Amino acid sequence: MEGTWANGAKLEAMRLADDSGVSMTPVRDSLNQLVGEGLVDLTPGDGFRVPVLTEQGLRDVLRVNAVLLETASDEVWRIPNARDLEDWPDDYAGRMAAVFLVLAAGSGNRCLAVLIDRISDRLHRVRIHEPDVLPDAAEILAEIEASLRGSRSERLRALRRYHRRCEERVPKLVSRLSG
Repeated sequence: MEGTWANGAKLEAMRLADDSGVSMTPVRDSLNQLVGEGLVDLTPGDGFRVPVLTEQGLRDVLRVNAVLLETASDEVWRIPNARDLEDWPDDYAGRMAAVFLVLAAGSGNRCLAVLIDRISDRLHRVRIHEPDVLPDAAEILAEIEASLRGSRSERLRALRRYHRRCEERVPKLVSRLSG
């Protein structure tokens, strides 16, 4: 399903199934899979909910993301070939995830790439709001993209700028999730 869900929003399998025109079983199975991946919370007696992301929780995820991406840059990193840099999504959030996945894949460390991809899944609903909260979001994304063809120090500088700007705006980003 497209769109964003507010922090703590209830996800009712039957309503989601009706809205999508499918039976409830695959929707419930999908929600259970998302619980296993940590993208949805399940409380017995209450049901499925979008996890509440607090300011501290977002700071924690951003810091882990920064460490993993810097580690990917520290590995014997290979410059992506042109094919790796094609067909990226047009939307900011999808494009940022794609850029980070290419950076992670360039490390040659498959486990690192999987972890970075999972964090991108968790941060997707935050990244949707970044262009509205970070005035220079498009410029930062372009800098990170360009750094894929540059030196390790250029990648690190771009990654650190992105994470620093996000951390400066954590309260605004979290408040956007509640709306």
